[in-house]
Amino acid sequence: MITLSLAMIVKNESATIERALNCAKLFADEMIVDTGSTDDTVAKAEAMGAKVRHFGWIDDFAAARNYSFSQCTMDWIIWLDGDDLISSKNQNRILDLKRSVLNDDLQAIYLRYVYPPFHQWRERMARRDLFAENKLRWKNPVHEFIDGIDGGKVKYFDAISIVHDTPPDRHALKKDRNISILREHLASGATDDRSLYIYAVECLHSLLKDEGEQVVGQFFSKVRIPEYRYEICSKMYNFYMHFCEPERALEALSRAIVEDPTRAEAYYKLGRHLSDKADRPADAIPLLTVASMIRIPGHGTPEAEAYGYGPRDSLCRAHFRLENIDAARRLAAEALERKPPQTKWLAELARWDEAAPPFEPLPPQWQEWTEGNLGKGVPRWTIIRILEENGFGPRQIVEGLRTSDREAQPDKT
Repeated sequence: MITLSLAMIVKNESATIERALNCAKLFADEMIVDTGSTDDTVAKAEAMGAKVRHFGWIDDFAAARNYSFSQCTMDWIIWLDGDDLISSKNQNRILDLKRSVLNDDLQAIYLRYVYPPFHQWRERMARRDLFAENKLRWKNPVHEFIDGIDGGKVKYFDAISIVHDTPPDRHALKKDRNISILREHLASGATDDRSLYIYAVECLHSLLKDEGEQVVGQFFSKVRIPEYRYEICSKMYNFYMHFCEPERALEALSRAIVEDPTRAEAYYKLGRHLSDKADRPADAIPLLTVASMIRIPGHGTPEAEAYGYGPRDSLCRAHFRLENIDAARRLAAEALERKPPQTKWLAELARWDEAAPPFEPLPPQWQEWTEGNLGKGVPRWTIIRILEENGFGPRQIVEGLRTSDREAQPDKT
């Protein structure tokens, strides 16, 4: 049977190193950990049976990965980061893959890499001999990739995913580190499309206003790859909304749709914006409907929410705000099938016809608010949205509107 090495590059990952190594024990024949840690990461790794190697950090993830791969001795190599997480089900799937799929005719295996809200294909496993012969090498100092892979000699496994589960207190540290490395990389003369794309992504995610706008301008003047251009446009929406520039945010989404009309993110974000921020739920429905019909692509860095529960959740709420209760109920059930993080509101709506549990009416002050705003001519969908945002369930909202309608009817006695 093919043998498999685990290669890791870690530094001060004491909080997660044992979890990561435990995830690999089922399928890894050896575990190699390269580290420059000053905490007890090394001691924990060695206690788990890992072979620890030391590589002086030079602000280059590709160099570190190439070194860690050079220390491996098995037929194939799988890599993990110190804060990666593999479910027991996916551990067994990787073991099955090792037993029945890996062979000398393949060069690499791609698995899903999940770092919410994104999904991405990553070259997760590769043949060790191709690295030993310098036919494959890691490249790029940040968001590194394996260069030299023959696309005809790879396999993709969509059913196997690895989750990048960074502890909250390390997010800012990683962002600052990546930006610093990328600045130096670009200053040293790097002009390739991938480096410009990654630099733009990091600036947008880090909300660096002046630097981000400058880098994005350089990116669009030089990079012509549609996948990269689309994703930068999509990310610009969140960037400009953070800086309270909705016109530029919406312009970015329109540009994204032109760059690639087959992706869901821009339709989804535009539909949500129209429904949640512009109070135009009827205009949002066609865009959200398109997003709900698009399957997750096998390329790029798709935002998982836009291909899962997101469009149906937003469609449900748009229909509910228009008081299309039957459509909203159906969409609530479809959204729940896709496992949204918040389920209470959707579940109440999906079970509308079942024996209703007791529910509280709107509090008096909110009932008065509802009636007063309806009397002023505020659109019903705006009132419904505000009640949703303030935590009221669908039955409370509908009953509050019915009570308001009854109060507004003239007394016929």
